Amino acid sequence: MHVETCCQALLDQILLAIDKEKTGICIDVGVGTFAFYCERFARLGFQTIAVEPLPSQKLRKVCQSHQIHLIECCLSDTNDIQKLHIGTFAGFSNRNFSSLDPNWFGASNNTKPVQSMTLPNLLDRLAAPKITCLKLDIEGWESVVIKQLPELPDSLLPKVIMFEYGGGANRQSRKAGWSSQFVSATKECLSVLKDWGYGFSVIIDFAPDAKELIFDLQASDLNLNTIFQANSIYGNIICCRHFRYEEAEISKICASYYDGLLSRLVKALLSNVSN
Repeated sequence: MHVETCCQALLDQILLAIDKEKTGICIDVGVGTFAFYCERFARLGFQTIAVEPLPSQKLRKVCQSHQIHLIECCLSDTNDIQKLHIGTFAGFSNRNFSSLDPNWFGASNNTKPVQSMTLPNLLDRLAAPKITCLKLDIEGWESVVIKQLPELPDSLLPKVIMFEYGGGANRQSRKAGWSSQFVSATKECLSVLKDWGYGFSVIIDFAPDAKELIFDLQASDLNLNTIFQANSIYGNIICCRHFRYEEAEISKICASYYDGLLSRLVKALLSNVSN
């Protein structure tokens, strides 16, 4: 499955259905250097915030072109300066793998001081009336932010939350983003979201032959063996609060992003290397 493009296509439809009047803001946390969700949000007509500690020149231009408010910081559990471990992957520097967690598989010993703030502090700063979407791709730190949802008033709970899981290996390896630390963090994300009213959920995974998994978080026992495939690699979970989208439409959108034979072969090779 082509994860980011598929998720962007899904959010295009879900966000317009859940907030037809575009009265809430969309926040892209951990923008990275490609797959700019903030640009998609802005093109849909939503007031958009991009939160990225090390913005590229391309991102700066995108924000200027689409009137996106860029905040150069990390979301964390403190309002201060923290050490960001600059990302590496396959022996090369890659800022998309940078993390506040020194145990993250893509984190190097090369650090850079960055401003951090809590989710409640960010929303206070924005004076946000309500949040339509919160997208989190912060390399193993997603649970640190999601655990702050109970601190928000009900009116500020995002209608849609999308967060990344896994990475660096497949689930069977129990390594990298599938080590016990990060698997526990993913489960904690789901537990908090369930407690705070999120139900209709969609998983999009990078694994060969992966198809979307649609489930009701409220009815889930949070058994990760039923939520993730054994060969899951990484992906995003989209969770909606008090809203259901037509499942047939979800599947129809996703069908356009299933992988071809060549892509499956490449993924199989990468999976073997990670093992």
